[in-house]
Amino acid sequence: MAVVSQSEPQDAAEALAGPVQDRLLDAALACFRRLGGKRCRIEDIAAEAGIARTAVYRHYQNKRAIVAALATRWLAEDETRLAAIARDHGRSPAARLQAFLLMDAENTRRYLSDPCLVEVLDEVTRNLGSLPRQHRSHVRRHLAGLLAEGSAAGAFRGEPAEKLALGIDDLMARFHDPRLAAELDKSVWRERAVAAVDMILRTVRAR
Repeated sequence: MAVVSQSEPQDAAEALAGPVQDRLLDAALACFRRLGGKRCRIEDIAAEAGIARTAVYRHYQNKRAIVAALATRWLAEDETRLAAIARDHGRSPAARLQAFLLMDAENTRRYLSDPCLVEVLDEVTRNLGSLPRQHRSHVRRHLAGLLAEGSAAGAFRGEPAEKLALGIDDLMARFHDPRLAAELDKSVWRERAVAAVDMILRTVRAR
């Protein structure tokens, strides 16, 4: 999202883009927590980051772009954790699949512990729907890879991995709904998630 000024050497601007953008996102998160998403202004974020207001616009067009970047960063962190589970060859395919699905479900619940994250993700859901859809697509890709590997090893049924990943993702969609996590006690929610994952494992295991 960085925009480079024509008066500045591009290679120098690119070298600074990552650290400056991270600094702005950290500042935005601090401001959202202190002021709330609606009250927070670009001026507040700039002051928190210790840079000029005009400098913010070199990286983000507006506050919605900052919200999108924050959500993208969080979802990328979630995907990194899931990818690590999928590639953990020290565990059996079944153990990895169980850990993967429970971690994916827990990621949704984790955001509810911070009202600021809830507000930001609500903004994403209402106005930036392509981000969650892209995230689910990435998650299914990792899941399909894990299923294909398990099938090749004889641990899972020999169905097309992409089709199976889509079906499992649909079954687990209930646990990706923040409303369910908000309504249920954590222990009850996890008990239901574990039961759903166990059912999925029994279904996909090779006969």
